[in-house]
Amino acid sequence: MSEFNYQINYGTQPAKLPAQPRIDPAAPLYASEDGVVASLSNNECIFQVKRSGETHVMTFQVLQALDQAREFRTLDEHVARILTTIPSLTAQRDDVMRVLDSLVKRELLVADRDFLARAAVAPAREPAPLRAVFIRACDRPDQAAHLFASLADYERRHRANRHYVLVDDSSSREAANRHRDLLREFARATGCKLTYIGSAERERLVEKFARAVPQAAPILPGLLGGSGERGRFGGGSGWNLALLLSAGARAVLLDDDHRLPLRRLEDAREGLDPNPAAAATTRFFRNIENALGAGEEVEEDPFELHLAAVGHTLAAVTGQRRYAIEASALRGLTLSRLDHLRGDAPVLATHHGAYGSSRSEAGQWLYQLSPADRAEFTRDRDSYLRNVEMGSIWYGFRQARASGVANFTPFALDNSVMLPCTNPLGRGEDALFSRVTELCHGGSLMLELPVAVGHVQETQRKRSPLTLAAHTPRFNYFVADFIRTRLPEFSADDPAQRLHLLAAHLRDIAGASEAGRVRQLQEYLAYSRADLIERLQGQYDAAPDAPIYWQADVRSIIEANGRALIAPAAPRLGDWPEAIDAPGCAQRLRTELGELAGCFEAWPALWNCAREQGERLLGAV
Repeated sequence: MSEFNYQINYGTQPAKLPAQPRIDPAAPLYASEDGVVASLSNNECIFQVKRSGETHVMTFQVLQALDQAREFRTLDEHVARILTTIPSLTAQRDDVMRVLDSLVKRELLVADRDFLARAAVAPAREPAPLRAVFIRACDRPDQAAHLFASLADYERRHRANRHYVLVDDSSSREAANRHRDLLREFARATGCKLTYIGSAERERLVEKFARAVPQAAPILPGLLGGSGERGRFGGGSGWNLALLLSAGARAVLLDDDHRLPLRRLEDAREGLDPNPAAAATTRFFRNIENALGAGEEVEEDPFELHLAAVGHTLAAVTGQRRYAIEASALRGLTLSRLDHLRGDAPVLATHHGAYGSSRSEAGQWLYQLSPADRAEFTRDRDSYLRNVEMGSIWYGFRQARASGVANFTPFALDNSVMLPCTNPLGRGEDALFSRVTELCHGGSLMLELPVAVGHVQETQRKRSPLTLAAHTPRFNYFVADFIRTRLPEFSADDPAQRLHLLAAHLRDIAGASEAGRVRQLQEYLAYSRADLIERLQGQYDAAPDAPIYWQADVRSIIEANGRALIAPAAPRLGDWPEAIDAPGCAQRLRTELGELAGCFEAWPALWNCAREQGERLLGAV
């Protein structure tokens, strides 16, 4: 609830705390509706329910009782809390219970079963067909060989006969030739339909789209990674190409350093965790081989596992036993934290964890683990020094979780509605895509499954230097954070219009003076670093018994970011040269914002063109 236009002065004598009620595990849970308040008099107010718009007149004392019942708990627990926090009611337990009963009848206190019933209702929705499994590859044929070997084993086991598309951006002719050889071997072994898209095929697609959508011609080489932009290629261009080739359908997206099978932890649980802030699980292993063998192999078809959720409504997903929401899981949550659990919310993407190499390039998140995971992370100094490099870990969820955004590359996508493009350049294209998708399709969901895919990078990476340095986000995170923290809520229903509005905001920043752009970057970096310092300081204070080597590294990260906050330096983002000066940062910001805005402006017409051609577009490659 918000905007309580009244003030309550409590007495100075502490109230006697009533005995805490015994919790009956079979008793229903109740939580108060979220709403806004307008004062009518000194004693009464109007309460308007946000969800339905209904209005109710009540006294401020009843309103205060309603406010104390925001979390899902039993009526006895709510009564105990109200008697504790409102001293004037200490001796009026029966009266408080009568008030709560009346609030239940007025549907201002929502029962767990009623909330779950609301989340289970949605119109029937037939998901689009699967267009293909798209694989992004770039100069790593040895990694791709492992992936295709695991896919061949999958095809022999499940005989799915899926269509695979290799989107190859290799700069080496030798690597490109090896990728073609891998495809031919895979075709002979499985009989599956295969499509190869290298530089020549990509250029033909760029020309084809340029003829069909002339206004998009200037940005197409960069958006899709044509040969004219080879020096500026990023993983997002292959992603964008896969989105156009799957327009109007569903798609699966893999990278060449992935490998099957999917695996789950031994203690993975059925059901869907309704808490959107549920913590992931991180486990650490001595070497990559141990990480690749951890957990249990998922025996069922991994693609069907994801396709059973993506493109469906939340009601259809939670109607499956494996994703049912238990009423007991609502305990302690407020309805405002459960806004995303609407029955008609579409699942536009599914995600999973990873076992093997970490998917992140820096490890500040390692110092914000749960106490149990932190204990494993810091078990002894030798394993700690190995774990900070994140070369052999498991990261994922024990139970399915739905949320509006996700940080990593999705596995399956519902592209029957227009999914936005992402930045073709730079790391963090997956986080940016997720945030822009949330902006374009408000109320849609991304579903994290309690399984993980193998992820083995070509070489072990040294991540600790970047972890211990001052936090310097990349450009794509700058845009994603701008959308999250600074962009006003859009009213337009059309996702294409929302994408154009986003582009206008990006051009607005790009159009600021040089001093204005420098100030924007300075404020963003200060916010990012101060936020990290605050979170790490909280972790440090909460873990006084943590090993000294963990404490020393937390202090080092805090100090590095503290120095960066006060040191005069160019406001550089992580993708930009270290020697760049402030005017250079301002110019890079203007250029990259303009390029990304151009991609967003052209995308709806390109996507609609691709949807109209459907499978013919992929068949013509």
